[in-house]
Amino acid sequence: MSENVVIGLLRAVNVGGRKLTSAQLRGVAEDLGYTEVATYVNSGNVVLVAPHGAPRVADELHAALTAEAGFDAPVVTRTAAQWDALVDALPFPDEARDDPSHLVVVAWDDEPAATAASTDLSRYGRERLAWRGTELYAYYPDGIGRSKLTLPILEKTAGRTGTARNWNTVLALARLARERLPR
Repeated sequence: MSENVVIGLLRAVNVGGRKLTSAQLRGVAEDLGYTEVATYVNSGNVVLVAPHGAPRVADELHAALTAEAGFDAPVVTRTAAQWDALVDALPFPDEARDDPSHLVVVAWDDEPAATAASTDLSRYGRERLAWRGTELYAYYPDGIGRSKLTLPILEKTAGRTGTARNWNTVLALARLARERLPR
């Protein structure tokens, strides 16, 4: 069932001295009893099968990874069905096709503040944003690394914790999730 296939996204690992390897992530997930655990690149992405829903996976992984790593390791989760829905809701198809590394999805830990979508962030640059429920789609035409519209600014606007993945990673995680669905 697709609600048992869960995608977990760790926030701010393997940056600024906050090291947590894919092997550690897999090991912690397996120790918690999750099956078919796979990681994608060494930036805190895991896909697994759980006997319960995504919110509990987020809580359990957060606690276990924080203990393992020695620093706070927030985890945002989505079921395979939720992930497919965020892929299908893509508001920037041309950018996804032509420039996927500059298109990101920010997954929030809960619904953003009601005022987030109406906040004018144009002073930061030419970025294009589309708020959709618990996700934000952001296109950075001049590059993410050069942008002044950073994740901390977006988090302050949203009033939530979030983590961003570029479109290539979004699609790779969707493929890994589909591989774990019952046949």
